[in-house]
Amino acid sequence: MLFHSDFGTGEHLQAALQRCTIESTPWNHLQHVIFIPGLFHLKMASADAIWRTFLQHSSARLDENALMRDTGIYGSKPGFHRMHQLITYSGICWHLDCWRVEPLFDDLLAMADAIAKEHVADHRLRRMRSKDVTQRDGEYENALLLNKYMLLYEELSYAMNIGDIRRVEMCIIAWILIFKATGKHKYAMHMSDFLSNVHFVYPDGLR
Repeated sequence: MLFHSDFGTGEHLQAALQRCTIESTPWNHLQHVIFIPGLFHLKMASADAIWRTFLQHSSARLDENALMRDTGIYGSKPGFHRMHQLITYSGICWHLDCWRVEPLFDDLLAMADAIAKEHVADHRLRRMRSKDVTQRDGEYENALLLNKYMLLYEELSYAMNIGDIRRVEMCIIAWILIFKATGKHKYAMHMSDFLSNVHFVYPDGLR
């Protein structure tokens, strides 16, 4: 039986499974109950992770490329709806701005590759941050990271909307690391367990 709910309910189910381990049969162990985390709650956690990274602390709003400088209600808990709108529309504006500063339209594919390399964080970010502080551009580094997180959120939303579960799984891997970095350890643990169960524990019929 597939049991689809939020992580809080999943924890109650896990507690019930642990209490039933002393029973004598698989049925009484509740082994037939499989918890499936709700992806909407994953999306909410992703939005909250972006808020924790780029808005919660005043030091994250100091540079010119900050997501918001005058946060108002966004400085405290703004809720998912506001954060979803902020990430969606700010992400669109940030992406359009990246296209504006690269005005070569004769080859869109090459242009998109160049923008992705120059304006989205990748493995080179670690090398940038290892330099002496006098040689670093902190605002540029923050902008790279912000673009990356917004694109990850956009990809997760798109994959959920079209039902592309493989792409959702690929997104989950990246978000697990972000959850750990922003203190959302419960979500990181549940999503890690979910991926491990799907690929290494459950039989083929459940995958």
